[in-house]
Amino acid sequence: MKKISKIYALLITLIIFISTSVFLNYKPTKQNFDFKLTEVSDGIFVHFGKQEDSNNLNMGDIANLTMIIGSKSVLVIDTGGTPKIGERFLQKIKTITSLPISHIVITHSHPDHFFGTQAFKKLQPQIIGHERLNRSLINNFEYYKNLQFNLTGEQSLEKAELVTANTFVKINNILEIDLGNRIVEIKAWQSGHTDNDLTVIDKKTKTLITENIFVKRIPSIRASIKGWKKNLEETLNLDINLVIPGHGKMTKKEEAIFPMLNYFKRLLKETRDFHKDNKTLEDAQNQISKKNIEKWLLFENYHPLNITKTYTELEWE
Repeated sequence: MKKISKIYALLITLIIFISTSVFLNYKPTKQNFDFKLTEVSDGIFVHFGKQEDSNNLNMGDIANLTMIIGSKSVLVIDTGGTPKIGERFLQKIKTITSLPISHIVITHSHPDHFFGTQAFKKLQPQIIGHERLNRSLINNFEYYKNLQFNLTGEQSLEKAELVTANTFVKINNILEIDLGNRIVEIKAWQSGHTDNDLTVIDKKTKTLITENIFVKRIPSIRASIKGWKKNLEETLNLDINLVIPGHGKMTKKEEAIFPMLNYFKRLLKETRDFHKDNKTLEDAQNQISKKNIEKWLLFENYHPLNITKTYTELEWE
């Protein structure tokens, strides 16, 4: 019995040693995420980012990235939050089509949408941006690079390169591109989410690809709530069937836009009332629209910032 007990004890010790060694030497391979492209309509493929802020688990993979395939070439809309995501995006595109990537559209200058562009640079595509895009990219590149690295720890950001647009769309103008039996229209908007917002319409499927629309995730006001509201109201009048938002699932335009408009209208009305009663920004922060009526994701993170932006924009009305 003593001999059996000793053998049993040795086995237990060995199991504990092996388990401990495996645990101590285990290093999660964060970069081995499964990058998926889903065909959501004829010739339109989307990678849906996570409905989160950038962190060291999602590695900055939080924005929706889209490609549209024509008979002659491919147009890419946004390239992701890190150079690594851009590389994954490019490699996935190559498994779907051998057509050249002729155009890249950068919808605006937030870091989750453009840091992957350098992966496509060697292909020498036309890189299309709002007339105000490059100014914002140049001014904010180092800040966003450091921010993304601190949030994600993604090492590819250490060698991130600034890649600017080489083709521009002026405010309220539309650039038309033929990808081969497929026309897309690219529009530059007045200040809304940012001051350099672009949207894309695929005429063949009447699909709108836009970072102006957030589905489920709270919209973050960075330029003008009044401008953004106006842009959304214009979008409601567009002849489109479906919306691929910058964040969230693909949906009908009314289902996507009405929650945002309701939220913006409430913010505007309550903030104007606060100004009329000479209440302070601190009062506004503590009292305006405290209930998350639309059930936005990340409400606690961004609602106070939206109040501040709205309060300061309306202060001198």
